[in-house]
Amino acid sequence: MASLALTVGVFAEDLLKTHTFEEHIQPLLEEYCYKCHNEEETRGDFDITPYQTGEQIFADREEWLYVLEQIETEEMPTKEPLPSSEERALMVAWINQRLNDVDWSQVREAGHVTIPRLNKTEYQNTLRDLFGFPTRAGSRLSNDGEGQSGFTTDRDNLFITASDMEKYFEAASEVIEASFAFQSEPEQWHFESEEMLITEASSPVLKKKGLTGYEVNRGQMTLYESIDFPHDGLYEFSVKAAPTVSSTGGLRLRINNEPSGDFYFEEPGASTESFTIFVPRGSYQVALNYEKSLLPPEVQKQYKRANKVGSTLVDWMKVKGPVRPENMPATSPVFFVIPQSVGVEEAATRIITRFAERAFRRPLEEGEADRYLSLFYRAAEQRENFASSIKLSLSAILVSPHFLFRHELAPSGSQAGEFRLNDYQLASRLSYFLWMSMPDQELFRLAKKGELSEPETLRAQVRRMIADPKSRSFTDAFLGEWLGYQSVGVSVIPDEKIFPEFDEALARAMKDETILTFEHLLRNNHPLSNLLDTKATFINERLAEHYKVPHVEGEHMRPLAISDSHRGGLLGMASVLTATSSPTRTSPVVRGKWVLETILGEHVPEPPEDAGELSPDAGQNKGTTLREELEIHRNNPDCQSCHQKIDPIGFGLENFDAIGRFRTRENGKPIDNSGELEGHRFRGTAELKTWLLSEKKETFIENVSSRMLAFALGRNIETFDQGPLLEIKENLAASDFGTMSLIEEVVLSHPFLHQNNQQPNLEYSP
Repeated sequence: MASLALTVGVFAEDLLKTHTFEEHIQPLLEEYCYKCHNEEETRGDFDITPYQTGEQIFADREEWLYVLEQIETEEMPTKEPLPSSEERALMVAWINQRLNDVDWSQVREAGHVTIPRLNKTEYQNTLRDLFGFPTRAGSRLSNDGEGQSGFTTDRDNLFITASDMEKYFEAASEVIEASFAFQSEPEQWHFESEEMLITEASSPVLKKKGLTGYEVNRGQMTLYESIDFPHDGLYEFSVKAAPTVSSTGGLRLRINNEPSGDFYFEEPGASTESFTIFVPRGSYQVALNYEKSLLPPEVQKQYKRANKVGSTLVDWMKVKGPVRPENMPATSPVFFVIPQSVGVEEAATRIITRFAERAFRRPLEEGEADRYLSLFYRAAEQRENFASSIKLSLSAILVSPHFLFRHELAPSGSQAGEFRLNDYQLASRLSYFLWMSMPDQELFRLAKKGELSEPETLRAQVRRMIADPKSRSFTDAFLGEWLGYQSVGVSVIPDEKIFPEFDEALARAMKDETILTFEHLLRNNHPLSNLLDTKATFINERLAEHYKVPHVEGEHMRPLAISDSHRGGLLGMASVLTATSSPTRTSPVVRGKWVLETILGEHVPEPPEDAGELSPDAGQNKGTTLREELEIHRNNPDCQSCHQKIDPIGFGLENFDAIGRFRTRENGKPIDNSGELEGHRFRGTAELKTWLLSEKKETFIENVSSRMLAFALGRNIETFDQGPLLEIKENLAASDFGTMSLIEEVVLSHPFLHQNNQQPNLEYSP
């Protein structure tokens, strides 16, 4: 590499003026690159032949940055004839100038964001904040897929189908019905256990621990009743019971066979446990089943060794609702006036106007409220009562494009092109970034006064909003989708025969560790680099047992100082390690590719079609390690160039098994956790983290900044975003690249504060 660097120095002059693409560069690409990257054979999913001008190369800058890296590191080309050092240096120097010789400070482009439709999470959160209580209305909406940016906030990927509109109508009816239900007294149902139905009809009624009822002791045994729920709304479920075999017991509530909540009993005697959930109006079967996964792992192991099952004696079950949640405002944010106090027409006008303003997240235009008031009057003329008439208007508001989409249109009468968002549009962009929900009263107040867009005000609001519990929606979505662990315990489930320890409680604790660690860095403005290596984490008893950390008791997550150099940071977290494994074993290739792509933002091409795959039981053969089997697999010359970068990273993480437990041996052999990258040798996770922080820290920070900006904007990062990203990076240096500072700089960036009502068509002349 040293000789190449010296040779590149020869071409330090302005190559773009002395060497043309057509005369000096394309012939070299044709001789050395076309043989593997052409229309018929597109190694790495890349065809070079269509590029006929330097402008075309710049237009696909991200792709050519990867090409530049491959040529510079001499990883490409791999087949002879190979370019001489002078030819390679010329290609590197010319492509580098073509891609990077741009005064990015002069490039000011917001980019075009498709009119933002609320995604599923944003929609449900908005209903919660609009009505003042949590609701499952909208849960039947289809899950949103990741867009080109890799996030479900990508607006180009969010569209509405006819089926979606039917679900929006249903959701609107559900949440409005639930809101009205709070105005009346809740109903109550009480079921004595011995009077309920049970699947095992011969089961005896027992009297133990002062209780009388059925003993539920296995998963298929079901204690059930039918309930006709009169309204959509929140219902409180309570069960009085006691464990009968040990000091702990668990019951799972199912509504129409859908798991809906858990009761956990850890007292030696009888106790009453309760929780509140949303239930749509209708008649449902409500059932209780014994659930062993709720028990502590040590209890489960005891039962397994003794060939026993646990059991819970149920005394009674009570259901009450609809009930008001504890944090629900005393005065409904929707029905804040009643007809009896101000008259029917005045009440309708005030309710509909205020509701529409909050739902549309902006002041109403002249005559806009009249359209929804007319629906109220039309229903009233047909002798509908006040409740039914107002429901019609509110439903219409909830299926309006002004509610389902965020208003980011240009000011009326303005020309096509870029414009600055007004304060109400900015309030929504900010709140849907950090809360994934509508603005609150403070944001509306600042927008009304025209003060929100002031830089110091925006910084203060970022800090306030991050401190609010509602920011959990942001951290949950951003981290889960960026790092790719959101499917752990959902669709990514380790093989239960090989990893019986893995369950829902462990999966949740794994994810919570990652979220809480990030939130700690965020709220204390610690450096972004701490994501790669930190001396503290968050843990509960379930995760502590998994990590073999003693003296941690209880389900709640709490901070923990780390002395183990292998843990600390993303590379030692079970959420990431499980997400990057197969159901039966670790995958050094997947883990290595994850570090390169997700952590460093590098492009890793898909393997060739004839690359083949390791068998699912690879590494499980006695006396053979996974690394040894992979070494045989990678001998294919076409695979070596990528595997030389990917595999060493994966091998450095091999001390962690497929669910993130630390180990030193595999199949009776010591694990070889050594690797070499770019001339640096390392062993294990601790030294791998040291290499990343010493050699790749800047690349990591640039990648996190790019990912955060993409999530905030709801679109993919484009070439013209290099200017804002460089500005963000420069400003972050003053705070030692603080995590909170990154959020502030993203919010203050040009593309966050602006919108373009047409697709940009820009050319840059280096």
